[in-house]
This record gives sequence, C-alpha cells and structure tokens, in this order.
Amino acid sequence: MWTSYSARHAAELVGLPESAVRSCIRDGLVGAPGAVPAQLTFRDLAALRTVKALVDAGLPLPRVRRELVRIQERMSAASEKRSIAELTVEVREGSVHVRGEGGAPEAQLALPFSAPPASDDVRVVDGGAGVGGEVRELPRPVDAPAPAFAPPATAEAWMQRAIGLEERDPVAAIDAYRRSLRLRPECTEAWINLGRLFAESGDGTAAHDCFRSALDLDPQDATAYYNLGVLAQDAGVEADAIALYHRALELDPQLAEAHYNLATLFDRSGDSRSAIRHINEYRKLTR
Repeated sequence: MWTSYSARHAAELVGLPESAVRSCIRDGLVGAPGAVPAQLTFRDLAALRTVKALVDAGLPLPRVRRELVRIQERMSAASEKRSIAELTVEVREGSVHVRGEGGAPEAQLALPFSAPPASDDVRVVDGGAGVGGEVRELPRPVDAPAPAFAPPATAEAWMQRAIGLEERDPVAAIDAYRRSLRLRPECTEAWINLGRLFAESGDGTAAHDCFRSALDLDPQDATAYYNLGVLAQDAGVEADAIALYHRALELDPQLAEAHYNLATLFDRSGDSRSAIRHINEYRKLTR
C-alpha cells in the first residue's frame, strides 16, 4: 500500500521543525516544490533523516540545505538521477561530501559520520539585557575555532563579524549579534538575524522576543511578521500564523514563502480556494 506523509507528520517522525521540512521541500530536496499539500514518501523521510543527522553533527540547517542542494545539482548535471536518501554522506572540513567522492557513491541509507565530542556537545550563552535569557545552543561544528576575545569594536563591525560566522559557527554569531545590539540596540536587522539563529537552534521563546523587538523599532517590518508567523505555525497556532502571514504580505507582497505557507495552512483547514490562490501567487513569484 502506498503511503505518503504530510510536512507536519514527516517533521514529527524525523524530529525536525515543520518549517525545516517546508524549507527542504522548497529547495527541491524532498517532495515536489510548489505542491500543496505536500506528499512525502518513505524515501523523502530518509532524506530528511540525512538533514537531521547533519544538523545533529553541528552544521547549521541553512548550510546543510545549501550543501545538499549543491550535491543534488552536481548529480543532476552528471545525469545521476539519485535522491539524497540513497547517498552515504559525511562531514569533512566543515562541508558535506558524498562518502567516497571521486569514486562511485555507495547507495545506502546509513549516515556513518561522527558526532561532535561529548564535552562540547552544548554551549550555554549568557543572556544580555533585553536579548533573552539562558539558551541552549546548537553543537559547535568540529572544525569551528572557539570564538577569540577581540578588542572593542563598533556595532557595525560586530554585525559584519556575526554575518560571517553564521554558517561555520552559529554560537559565535549569536554572541557577536548580542555585542552589536548592546552598542546599537535600534538595529532591526540585527534583531531579526539574531532571532533567526535562535529559531534555528530551537529556542522559539528567544526568537519571538527578538522579532518583537524588531517590530517595536519598526512596526512596518514584513520580515519580522513573517518570522513570527513561522514560529506560530510551528507551534500549531495556525490562526495566529495566518494573520501574521497576511500582515507580512500587506507590507511586502513579494514574500513568496508567506504565500507558500498560507497555501499549506489553508489546504490543511479545507479551504481549497484560498490554498490554490496562494500557491499560484507563490509560483508566479518564484518562476
């Protein structure tokens, strides 16, 4: 009997946030991009478990998605019609590689790469005034240097340092954003970026506080409303998510991902007319 899984069911089975599953669908790593409702197969679940294992190994989710998209594009260019689920992948020097790359990849579902050392499994970052409390962060990648003490810098310098650290060391990036905000607390971009890192590390409360801080500074910031919508959708508060996505689109009608997420929510609620309208808008914006 053929079994398919929704994005929410797949997220529960694999242990990823539903927003991460939706992102993987949009990237073309699983399912069919732009298809609502999502119809994920057992093979898609295996691919999502690859994503989860790489995140558990210490790589930030956005980087995992980019690396796997890179591998998938290279396979397509070489006319290899293979799913990420069929490949054995490993982390080498902070990047994702197909095991045995250079030779024939092994068609397996296993993920035999090492987890980060237990002694550095979790880091606790001390909260700063107005930037949330104590937060358990993502494991530090094994290739990432410990953040070094630096001489005093400007808010902009800390901001640029944080942006540069996001992919290879999100823990240090969070610290740099905190330092930037202590010097320039009115920077909405820093609040939003910090909130996104908290959301990716699984701390929805700290992320929510950051996005709300951005809106306190700029009530017209569509990205902050969109990110709050993602948090609400992941928390299962779907009415709030719909309202927040609509507000984001009022402020920025080009936010394609808000249309996609609204399509999934309306499809789930049985409002097929609204679901079709939003998925069509998504497709127009992403052509």
